Amino acid sequence: MSADNFLPPSHPPPILNEEQVLQLAQTGSLPLDLPPPLSSAVEELFNLSHNFFTLPPSTKETHYPAAEGTELGYYHIPNEKEYLTYRHHPLSTLPPQSSLDSACSRFWSLAATFLHRILSDLSLALDIPLSAWSPLLDGCLSMPSSQQATTPTLLRLFNYFPASGAAERHTDTGLLTLCIGTAPGLEVWCPDPNPNPGPSSPTPQAASWTSLHPRPVILVGKTLQWLSNGRLHAGLHRVIAAPEGRQSIVFALRPSLRRRYFDLSAFGESRVVDLVGVWAQIRGSVFNVNAQRGIREGQKERMRERGLWSADEEEGGKYEDGSGRPERGGEKDGGRDPGFG
Repeated sequence: MSADNFLPPSHPPPILNEEQVLQLAQTGSLPLDLPPPLSSAVEELFNLSHNFFTLPPSTKETHYPAAEGTELGYYHIPNEKEYLTYRHHPLSTLPPQSSLDSACSRFWSLAATFLHRILSDLSLALDIPLSAWSPLLDGCLSMPSSQQATTPTLLRLFNYFPASGAAERHTDTGLLTLCIGTAPGLEVWCPDPNPNPGPSSPTPQAASWTSLHPRPVILVGKTLQWLSNGRLHAGLHRVIAAPEGRQSIVFALRPSLRRRYFDLSAFGESRVVDLVGVWAQIRGSVFNVNAQRGIREGQKERMRERGLWSADEEEGGKYEDGSGRPERGGEKDGGRDPGFG
């Protein structure tokens, strides 16, 4: 039989099985082993980032200056943590760190490809065309070459201080996040998967905070929850203090904003939305867990005034309509200015 009679597969081999897809959809989190090339990149990056964090603070601040809020460069949060954020190839003049920059670039490409594969698996489960992700990932799958080419996607290296380094409960804003740590500390919120059992159903399980260490963790972000119309839930998580401290690598795959208007037809709605506006509303629905404590508290207070956050809620922040996602408004038609309905 001629090879011409065989069509190539329509999608790459799946990474997730049905049970894993269901867990990721219901809880917003999933422990998942990494492919060998990505595991090797993780090991290299942990070694190099450890060396970076041992440098004098003035050296780190000088060669990776903070910028764009907490979205780029080196930051130090007293009694909590320090971290370095990449959003594009840096202009570092620190010779020993050229290897760190190169390692970050390699890791970025491998991690982005891995998360793209997971999005493809979710496409099959949710009946979403694989092509739907192309405009959302434009410029995100490799580290941008310059600041002008940046997208919201970022790579962040953390060093949490012993006995005090932590992060309050929150959900991420993007599509998917990959989290890897050197020690326990990251905990995910596991809701009861069966809160209203029937006569033949399993008994309810208590919702709880759960550590998935030492395995890497995939988290669903609020943008993916919004795109899926709530079929995927954003993963609530927190970081508790580790007695000896810990380091972590966080890669947040976020939507590209290079194309302002986005057609939702692939996600079940015949509308075009202002993606920049959607992203702004999602970002405005959360407080920045990586900001200085005083800034965080001010953000939470403003959110309380707007009814967006309550310390008594396990959502860690909610949207204005109370649904856990921004409304799917913002059609682009005629000359109407897109916005949220």
